[in-house]
Amino acid sequence: MVLLIKNDNLTDEEFTRYWLRIHAPLVKKMPGVRKYVVNVVKKPLNREPDYHGVLELWFDNVESMKMAFASPEGRITQEDTYKFASSMTSLYIDEYDMPL
Repeated sequence: MVLLIKNDNLTDEEFTRYWLRIHAPLVKKMPGVRKYVVNVVKKPLNREPDYHGVLELWFDNVESMKMAFASPEGRITQEDTYKFASSMTSLYIDEYDMPL
């Protein structure tokens, strides 16, 4: 997962539009990506959000993730992120599906 803060020079709408229309197609070209989920944070009524987006990138394993980001497509995607986001915080997650 990655937490994103948008560039100050973009509106919330511009941030979302760039992410979905320009950046997301680049991510989909990265080798080994099994699933890509974009979560756009809604602005709270009384303040700016701490983050503007949360993305989920799913891989089979750590090795396939490393290969994806080391690929030409991965490098292009990483460079492009800074066209709409000023900050990225990466979280490497182990998911536990808990039955209700």
